[in-house]
Amino acid sequence: MTRANSIVHFLLTLLFCGANAVSAQSSTTTAAEATKLTPIEIKVPSDDALSESLYRGLLIEPEAASTKAEVKYPFIVFLHGAGERGSDNKAQLKHFPALCMRTEFQHKHACFVLAMQCPAAELWSPIDLEGVQKRGELPKFDAQPTKAMRAVMLAIDEVLASKPIDRTRVYLTGLSMGGFGSFDLAARRPELFAAVVPICGGGDPTTAPKVAAIPFFIVHGDDDPIVPVALSRAMCEAIAGASAELARVTRPNADPANPRPLPKRAPNPMSREYTKVGHCSWIPAYTFGSDGVLDWMFAQRKQDPTTK
Repeated sequence: MTRANSIVHFLLTLLFCGANAVSAQSSTTTAAEATKLTPIEIKVPSDDALSESLYRGLLIEPEAASTKAEVKYPFIVFLHGAGERGSDNKAQLKHFPALCMRTEFQHKHACFVLAMQCPAAELWSPIDLEGVQKRGELPKFDAQPTKAMRAVMLAIDEVLASKPIDRTRVYLTGLSMGGFGSFDLAARRPELFAAVVPICGGGDPTTAPKVAAIPFFIVHGDDDPIVPVALSRAMCEAIAGASAELARVTRPNADPANPRPLPKRAPNPMSREYTKVGHCSWIPAYTFGSDGVLDWMFAQRKQDPTTK
């Protein structure tokens, strides 16, 4: 099977799953619960620069942001799955963005959420799922991002430049196709993210050294029939090794005359495998409390890049 056919197989497989794996998070919020939604349009030039492709998305904005300009807010970049691709600029609000729009969520953690929509025939990252499933291959990301990913990166820059964003609390998460995209985007912009939460996806283990300094929480279902859990396990192993090596080469030189134990560092990556959830591991993951990942994600901060 050619690479192109493999990608088509991947699209059809995930589209089928996306259409059938409907959860309580799938419906959009009611008008009473909705925060402000700002449309975003990004034009991405073709490789020959003779034409442009239009990509659309929505930015969820906390209501308080319009009245408290001096306050800066966390910013979450969300990458949806294959089932939410299209051109309606609406379907990508299913699952996690719908949760973020709820009043109780924003009261707990007021934040901006970027949800771009990937067109029906495109991918955040081209993945040969046929090779993964039948030949045991691991993903290999291309040197250049897809046009859809380029649109996300441009949209991120637009939001950072125009909205009151706390640069120490920029988070990235995605599910299924967006889980692959989360690993990919983190490797392309490692300086940006305070935490990354890829769900039921997979990544290119060779990119682990690029993301070794970013806290990860990798989630998968141990019985996932669509995206093998082995992909998340491979990324856990690769990032753990790269993180340990980074800690080794950056630790201060020990004083032989006064040996002191090194400070204990948080494990990286964090990971969790849910049982009996199939491909829909995002349902238990996108919750607060010890069983979910949201408390952990919002607790992560990085050094303010505007200060020394």
